[in-house]
Amino acid sequence: MKKTIIVLIVVLFLGSIASGAAVYNIPIDSKEYLGAKVEYKRNFILDPSLEIELPEKGYGIVTASILLPNGSLMELGTFSGQDKIKISYSQLTKAMKLWGSYLKSAKLDSRAVSASLLLLGTLRDENNNVQYFIKAVPINVGEVLDKRSIQVKLPRWSSKSLYTKNQIEEKLKSIEKIKGNNISATTENWPPSFDHDQCYWKCDWTGSCYQVCLVWKLEKTIVSKSNVVIPLVALQVTGDTSKINGITITTMYRQRTTQSLELIFSAAAAVQKGGSSSSTEAEIIGTSYSINTEDLTIPESHITIWGSEISNPSVIGAGIKGTVVLAKYRLYWWDGLVYQKLDDVAYVILGKPDEEDMSLQKFVEHGWPSQYGGIGERTMWFVHSYWEPTTHESQQGGLTKLDVDFVSSTNTIPLFSASAAVLGTLDYSNLEIAPFIMAMGVGFNTDSTEFSLIHLNLQLKEEYKNQYVDGTFYSSKVKFQYKDNKYSLAGMYGDIYIHSSGSLTPCDPRTGICPTSDDLTGQ
Repeated sequence: MKKTIIVLIVVLFLGSIASGAAVYNIPIDSKEYLGAKVEYKRNFILDPSLEIELPEKGYGIVTASILLPNGSLMELGTFSGQDKIKISYSQLTKAMKLWGSYLKSAKLDSRAVSASLLLLGTLRDENNNVQYFIKAVPINVGEVLDKRSIQVKLPRWSSKSLYTKNQIEEKLKSIEKIKGNNISATTENWPPSFDHDQCYWKCDWTGSCYQVCLVWKLEKTIVSKSNVVIPLVALQVTGDTSKINGITITTMYRQRTTQSLELIFSAAAAVQKGGSSSSTEAEIIGTSYSINTEDLTIPESHITIWGSEISNPSVIGAGIKGTVVLAKYRLYWWDGLVYQKLDDVAYVILGKPDEEDMSLQKFVEHGWPSQYGGIGERTMWFVHSYWEPTTHESQQGGLTKLDVDFVSSTNTIPLFSASAAVLGTLDYSNLEIAPFIMAMGVGFNTDSTEFSLIHLNLQLKEEYKNQYVDGTFYSSKVKFQYKDNKYSLAGMYGDIYIHSSGSLTPCDPRTGICPTSDDLTGQ
């Protein structure tokens, strides 16, 4: 009887391995980030793995990268598969070991932080049309170092059309034989599961045929800056600034009803199909970084800018120190040996805070917004150029504003209401693409917690408590896709005017039109 039981156990054990060892791969944690589900599993028998479930059925080719602490992107390789794709876990581990060392020096638990896994993919669907997708998904550092298996389910039907079947056939006709003077391919990370027959046949006039695939590759990191201020609030202040007592800016939680609350940075991307700005598509591509709020060094922080520090005009505000990277990817034909570039390009912007110091940093810059000024002046110049006024306030004795006010007034959601206008940080000069990538979202990963990330409170001096303060606040003209809707990014960026008897309101910063021809044209 004992022998029978032992044999039965062995049979069941071997059977479980043959069926994918589901019994020995137990889910221990599951979270959702902007529609992408990340599930961690404990392994008892098999080696850990990282598996990506594609947005829809079809053959996909994905280029994967990880955002490193210094703001650089570490490429994990290019991978392929039918419906699902496995990413090199050994490459992922190399990146996460760098994160582990960095977090240890910052005195943070590696389980507190999840770094961005950036995925740029093409997908040949069941109708032979080509889709593309760009997604940023946070992967927990501690879970990787503990060798957990990870399954990422990308949002269903979140891919977008790149080429129809007929367009692909036309493009194939125009391809010349890929020459060796193009970009050499690095194929060492190409997985054994790669199926060349899933790509596209190209035949020349001699009847010689070969296969080509569509692959996204990192063309260049346009700019990466670390230890810089990422503005969460920027304000142009004009009028009788001598009446201001002080302006206090606070990062705060209004309520905290869950222990699993995470502060997250969302990433944005812009794709120019055919390299044409008229075909640019912008979207929030997911989460570039998350940190558990229990491990924030400063859960609430505030700064005060006194009236004596401000002149007419000034740009004032506050932000957090952090790292921002702007990268450019390009679509290539690949024949198994070399790459040949196409005109389709994608711009991706990612960001993260400085974990060692998340306190607010204030700035006061005297003068009008300018593309060539300080960080606040550059930020407001971009806001005036590419955003639009959406809310107007007039309050007596001062001005109070919560970022969650934007939720109801500017067609946005709490995550986007504290978006950071980072092109001022990067000092980026490509004005054609600027409207589509100038901001990234900052918010909390929760659907059940009411909060306010940014609180603005401007108070006039006691003797001017009956005077009025006007405020105009902006949100992005470009609508960013999130789930099934499109939203504006909104932030605490605005113009504040302190009334003065007999004084004129300032010129419109977007048009330059002034109420009179007086010397108020320096904007």
